[in-house]
Amino acid sequence: MSMSIETNKVSMPLIEKPGINVILRQLMAEVDITEAELARKTNIPQPTLHRILSGSTKSPRGESLLPLANFFCITINQLIGDESLPQERIPGTFNPSVHGWTTIPVITWEQATSWPKLRSQLKKQTWGNWVSTDAVVGPNAFALMMQGDSMAPRFPDGTILIFDPSFEPQNRDFVAVIQKGQKLASFKQLLIDGQDKYLKPINSEFKTTQITDEHEQKFIGVLVQARMDFRKDAWQLSELSQ
Repeated sequence: MSMSIETNKVSMPLIEKPGINVILRQLMAEVDITEAELARKTNIPQPTLHRILSGSTKSPRGESLLPLANFFCITINQLIGDESLPQERIPGTFNPSVHGWTTIPVITWEQATSWPKLRSQLKKQTWGNWVSTDAVVGPNAFALMMQGDSMAPRFPDGTILIFDPSFEPQNRDFVAVIQKGQKLASFKQLLIDGQDKYLKPINSEFKTTQITDEHEQKFIGVLVQARMDFRKDAWQLSELSQ
């Protein structure tokens, strides 16, 4: 007579690993960095970073994961929760090498209408007008010198304006824009009110225009930094056009 012995198998509850949004928010809290600042430091578009932090993007691409992992001195597997953060890790640390200086070209408002196609033609050996920035910017970043007083007093004449085309313009951003029929780029603040969009100069003596047709203008860059140099000898506009 054979007897069957039944064994009771106790199923262990699965421990759900934290999502990347939870881990990333923890890391950001440790170094007290905002979403906008982290996007700037890692050169990740802020809308992309916002989707990761909100949890709407469950599996971010490697091009977004690598700069985040490098910034917080961890691996991608640790960032997405496949591996635990190392026990020897010191909370609140980040990679100081991320905070480097980048040299970008200063171009004219007319040349901006051909950007970024013009970028491949500019070489440090032949182009004499460059500016350094500690902002983390993409490879197509460019700078313009403010002309006139349409954006005064915040951006007076002579201010060096540094733009990054990789950012998607959002409400209240300052943008470089090409309007249809114009031979020069212009500098305005973008205001969004529901479905309505406006391009607004700071100086009230200049006219605010409503965007009625998305095809009537092209945004070529979002302002990431502005600098005011009190000695302008090296920034002659005549040299910029050479």
